[in-house]
Amino acid sequence: MGSWVLEATGLANCQLHRPGDRLLLRPPAIHHAGSGCCLVPFLKLRTLLRSAGEGDVKCSWIGCSGTWSATQELENEGETGLEPGLLESDLESRPFLLQLPQAVSLALLNSGPRKEFLAKDLVLTSGQINHELFLVIQGKLEVVEGDLRVATIERGECFGELSILTRQPVSNSVRCITPCILVAIPRDRFHELLSRFGALGTLLNRLLARRLRASNQQLERILRPGIWGNLEIFPFLSVVQSIQAGMMTGLLTITRSGGRAVFGFDKGRLRHGQCGKIVGADSLLEIFRWTNGIFRFQDEPMRLEPNIFGETMAELLDALRRFDEIQLQESTDSASAPLEIPPAPLTPDEPPLTLDSEDSSPTLVDEDPTSEFDIGRIGASIKP
Repeated sequence: MGSWVLEATGLANCQLHRPGDRLLLRPPAIHHAGSGCCLVPFLKLRTLLRSAGEGDVKCSWIGCSGTWSATQELENEGETGLEPGLLESDLESRPFLLQLPQAVSLALLNSGPRKEFLAKDLVLTSGQINHELFLVIQGKLEVVEGDLRVATIERGECFGELSILTRQPVSNSVRCITPCILVAIPRDRFHELLSRFGALGTLLNRLLARRLRASNQQLERILRPGIWGNLEIFPFLSVVQSIQAGMMTGLLTITRSGGRAVFGFDKGRLRHGQCGKIVGADSLLEIFRWTNGIFRFQDEPMRLEPNIFGETMAELLDALRRFDEIQLQESTDSASAPLEIPPAPLTPDEPPLTLDSEDSSPTLVDEDPTSEFDIGRIGASIKP
């Protein structure tokens, strides 16, 4: 059969692919950059070749259909130039919404209200608590740190994902360069979609990793010995990602009023954690509660006793999951707790109350022109 490249040219109600997706068939392997891959185009291509047919591959499944163009990869030169690794970069070059299956993109677009902003409007402000994931339907925005532009966000992209996943304040402001139309997805709805669509979680992991890598160069300058940084500008997760990417060995010390935390790294791997009196993996859960603090990374051998043994990103994601569950439970408990107002005690000098048998309204034996305003004590002393 040889090697073939299938490219989607027309799809209807496909849950796994979008127009432009490509499959690289090199028996016995099928390569695709997404999280899911449909086998029907491959099976139809095989049937087409066995019958000596030519042209596009047309396929259908329950409720969906599609057309794929087929190009044979030459074995001697590999003239198509399509390698499995290039599929990943090709996919990542597309906007966020176009990397998702069509059904997932439509679910996102219909999960929140559309909001319009003018040029120079601030959508997110550094330090604020954010409760929404934003999708850019129209316009262009910039990510700013102070007066410095550090990134731009264009149509089809998203922002705000890190702050709603970690429940941490926004680290950078986002401002409109042109008039914009955005879809604002509430946090609760966003988590529903994450649990429903595995492809969304996979893509968000890639997006976060790519954005964190983009900040590595700036963070590496800050993480030099003796140079200080602030968690309000660079969240703990971003700092750890940079240490991991740079395969650094040393101690990350974080201090704030009334607290101190130390994390030890060995060639980029987190091996020791202590936040106050809390040690081990639980120290990660505690540090995510810190919204501010001064950090410094010291390049030195890691001599602290290891107390974190799992993979660094797995430990961080588990701590984030537990932190999110605790925050959700605390907010639920706070909303459901009854409001209790303790009755004010009677004072010895307060005149006694009597009830008029006709209208059952309380009256004071000793007339006092100010007592009519003492509602709390009157109500507390009435007995049914």
